[in-house]
Amino acid sequence: MGEVYLATDLALDRPVAIKVLPEDVARDPTRRDRLIREARAQARISHPNVAHIYFVGEEAGRLYFAMELVTGKTLAERIADGPLSVDAALAAIRAAALGVREAQRSGFTHRDLKPSNLMIDGHGEIKVLDFGLVAGAPEGVTAGPVAQTSLAGTPLYMAPEQARGEPIDFRADIYALGATLFHLVSGRPPFQADSVAELVTLHATAARPTLPRRGQPRTQIGAIDSLCAKMMASRPEDRFASYDELLRAIELASAVHTQPAGFWARSVATAIDFGFVAVVLGIVFALAGFVAGLFAGSLTITMDFTSLLPAFAAYQAIALSRWGRTFGKALLELEVVDVATSARPSFLRATYRALAMYGPPWLALWINDPAAGTGLRITNDVGGLLSALVSAIGILMLLYASARVAGKRALWDGIAGTMVRYRTSRASMSELPT
Repeated sequence: MGEVYLATDLALDRPVAIKVLPEDVARDPTRRDRLIREARAQARISHPNVAHIYFVGEEAGRLYFAMELVTGKTLAERIADGPLSVDAALAAIRAAALGVREAQRSGFTHRDLKPSNLMIDGHGEIKVLDFGLVAGAPEGVTAGPVAQTSLAGTPLYMAPEQARGEPIDFRADIYALGATLFHLVSGRPPFQADSVAELVTLHATAARPTLPRRGQPRTQIGAIDSLCAKMMASRPEDRFASYDELLRAIELASAVHTQPAGFWARSVATAIDFGFVAVVLGIVFALAGFVAGLFAGSLTITMDFTSLLPAFAAYQAIALSRWGRTFGKALLELEVVDVATSARPSFLRATYRALAMYGPPWLALWINDPAAGTGLRITNDVGGLLSALVSAIGILMLLYASARVAGKRALWDGIAGTMVRYRTSRASMSELPT
């Protein structure tokens, strides 16, 4: 696409990179237009994860532009030494997604995202480079797919619709990011072949290989594999519908950005909440008894777990849908979020969660309650065994979900589409300033 040289900006005495058209194509109108389009597109994108353009000009018939000098290694050079860890790979794809999200907002599709076009600068940040194949309308943001004026890209990472020459949008870049993520984690591209035609066919029709574990936790690899599968779906409509949706999925798959809450933290928070609800209910019952005593004589209200659990479930549903945390979770810096949005769950989801979590133990207690009536009672031995079994299952599910690996959730969180994690002061990636 051009020759790149290290140069010095004499006016500001700073190093820059100069991209020049090779001499043999310097007067080719198509190549000149492409270089100008690249410079203009990159100049419109102001983002820390995209290399900045300083100047475009022509000297002695040679078209060129000056841009930010990014020193460091490309991801292609980095993975030549071996695959990246899951967290490092997700961090790189996250940064690249933030950069190309800004490109998409400016009306551009990169069309050539791959490890060699993603560079790690001297500060450890990812920079998206080489907009030489960018597609889009330089006069403004396009609302729909962009027609390709030429078939170009890198077949190892190219979306099927791009290879077919069909109109494309940002979802083609999401596909390329998915293929890049696969390469970063596995150490090889998702598909390899002896010809471009065979590669194109594999991307369009073949089942994507499963990511190898390479000694990494099965659940964590499973989460990344699912992420790659959605990013690399053959049909664009089956991929993420926006970069914000992709960023939320990356956040949930990353143990760095989403740290599941530990067993003891969740247990202590639940105990605090039980105590809080019991105290509040005790005060309410005492006041109700006092008021009833003034008008109808003495009134005794008893409180046990059978009556406490429904109130506790209602408290959980209301508090989580309103604030995303309960009193106990707030004390231990925990929060419950909707996995699809990273925001607090809706009242309906919070209700599903409360019913799935506290319904079975309440039912076990109610069945074994002597006051439930002869028709509903079972023997104490069987009732005690049932209660112990429900409690054991709940504890095992909590232990499973408390493993500090992204993707593990208890049954009740799976039903409700929620998860419990440690709160953090950093914004969700989908909420970062733009």
